[in-house]
Amino acid sequence: MLAVLFSLANKQPVYIHFFSFSSGMIPLYIAVFIAFLFGFLGGIIALSFSRYKHKREIQRLQGENQRLAEELDNLRNIPLQDDL
Repeated sequence: MLAVLFSLANKQPVYIHFFSFSSGMIPLYIAVFIAFLFGFLGGIIALSFSRYKHKREIQRLQGENQRLAEELDNLRNIPLQDDL
């Protein structure tokens, strides 16, 4: 509903110039929505790379945790020797 109100309040035509791209006259709300969409997609891409990095780190730490747990079990099962 807010998007509809925003679009109704911002119908003024604007030109968009970006490097070699140049648009004709488009309503201001379309330009704002396109910018919002590009920002949203950029955020999703950035978060997916971050998530992948954290997922790999979790797998590495789980492997290390399993290795350390096995080492601890082995140390607990070593028979005690009395050298006295």
